[in-house]
Amino acid sequence: MALCDMVRSGQTAGLVSCAASDLLHGCVYRESLDDGWIRPWRLMPSQVRALGSCLAWHPGLFRQMARASSGVFLEVETDSSELALEVHLDGEPSGTRSVLAYVEAAAVVALDGIACEIDGCACPPRLDEGIVGISLDAPQGLPKKWATPPLPGFGRRHNVRIWLPCLRGCTVRKVWGDGSVLLPVAPRRQLLVLGDSIAQGFVAGNPACTWPALLAKSLGFDAINQGIGGQVFQQSSLTGLAGLADLEAIVIEFGANYRYERCFREQVIRDAKAYLGEVAGLWPQVPCWVLTPFWHDEDVWPTNAKSCFSEVASIVAETTLAHPPMYLVDGMGLLDPDQSLLADGFEHPNDQGSVQIAERLAKIMCADLSKATHEQGQPQPPVA
Repeated sequence: MALCDMVRSGQTAGLVSCAASDLLHGCVYRESLDDGWIRPWRLMPSQVRALGSCLAWHPGLFRQMARASSGVFLEVETDSSELALEVHLDGEPSGTRSVLAYVEAAAVVALDGIACEIDGCACPPRLDEGIVGISLDAPQGLPKKWATPPLPGFGRRHNVRIWLPCLRGCTVRKVWGDGSVLLPVAPRRQLLVLGDSIAQGFVAGNPACTWPALLAKSLGFDAINQGIGGQVFQQSSLTGLAGLADLEAIVIEFGANYRYERCFREQVIRDAKAYLGEVAGLWPQVPCWVLTPFWHDEDVWPTNAKSCFSEVASIVAETTLAHPPMYLVDGMGLLDPDQSLLADGFEHPNDQGSVQIAERLAKIMCADLSKATHEQGQPQPPVA
């Protein structure tokens, strides 16, 4: 009997298991539910309340996006030949439908769900009736070195990451294996990413391939992805984050959503100053990179005629430079003006675009830190 069938039927004698809550990375809060189920949150409850308040641009949309598990994954070391994760996926938020409908109409694949990596290599999982099944016994298409002996528990240990969806939320309970061990992987230093749908991973297609996930992986961090579809600079959305520990770096990516509706220069200046000032006050010793907007295809989706978007980059730049510990990054230099790098053809990066953003941003971050430590005569910063 396959492992998923054994778990589904309750025939788990002889299997090893681990609570999903012990394996989570990239979340800041775990909500305990009935019968051992938990909901991982990438935002604190106070942040969720602020996103749904009258201070937010689109409270209903932000409440939906806050539940999404973007950037959250489970990580385990195991000698099992099969794993099974108990998971319940939320329904698709209505707030994502306009974007997804546009992508589907353009015949672009825009899947979002569970993804898996075994020893750093992608391995498609199987999702059936609330159980995610993962084969570690020479998965199809992977190198022969992956092959394990027929008897579970006698092969070498593998590192397995199970990525949760970007565009919807979920609840998880246990991970089961047919080997002898399921060992949690220790948390890494944390990268906090604050942004909009471009950071959240809209239409990225694979939760393991968003640029925040790729950036964190290249730097040796765990990412806390607080990208919220539709979001702009909102100071109150940082409420409750003061106690967030083990932060090694922060990336802020906002600006694109000023394109879509009427907005005024004075409003953007006020909001950007308040937001960046709050971040600087909360984490004065944590290096922070602020990105100006990426390239978008204006011909495919024109900017609202009453928007001040043309001034947003300069506003972000001026506001960032007012906080010397913050580093300004030209977003136009992170993504080439090439429609083939966009998942939706006008703004959101696809897997190739995400790789480009992550690689270029990682080089900039490492160079900035190396320069800063050299000038200060301090030891090299702990960036992989």
